[in-house]
Amino acid sequence: MLRLDINVLWTIINLLIIYFIAKKFLFKPVRKVLEARQAEIDKQFSDAKTARDEADQLKTQYEQSLEGADREKTQILSQAREKASEEYEKIIADARTDADKIVCDARRMADAEQEKRMRQAQEQIADLVVAATAKLVASRQNPEADRELYNQFIAKTGEQGD
Repeated sequence: MLRLDINVLWTIINLLIIYFIAKKFLFKPVRKVLEARQAEIDKQFSDAKTARDEADQLKTQYEQSLEGADREKTQILSQAREKASEEYEKIIADARTDADKIVCDARRMADAEQEKRMRQAQEQIADLVVAATAKLVASRQNPEADRELYNQFIAKTGEQGD
C-alpha cells in the first residue's frame, strides 16, 4: 500500500517551503506587476473613453454650430433679399414718381404753349379785325368794294394762320 517514509515527508516539507518562498518572493511581486499593468490598461481605456466622449461632444457642438451657421446664413440671405426687394420697389416707385412728374410738367408746358398760341392767334385775329374794320370804315364804298375787302381779309387771315 501506500508507504510513507521520511523522504516523502521531507519532500513535502521542502515543497511547502519552496511554495511559501515562491509565493512571498515571486507570486506577490508578479501579481503586483500584473495588477499595476491592469490598472494602467484600465486607465488608458478610461482616458480613451473620456477622449472619445469629449470628441463626440465636440462633434455635436460643431454640428450644432454648423446648423446655427446655416440658419444664420439663410436668415441673412433672406434679409438681404427682402432689403433688395424693398430697395427695388423704392427705386421703381421713385422712377414712377419722377416719370409722372415729367409727364405732368410736359403736359403743363404743352397746355401753356397751347394757351400762348391761342392768345397770339386771338391777338392776330383782333388786329386783323381792327385793320379790316378800319379799312371798311375808311373806304365806305359800295358793296363790291366791301366784298373785295372781305376777300382780302380772308386771304390775309389764311396767310397769317399758316
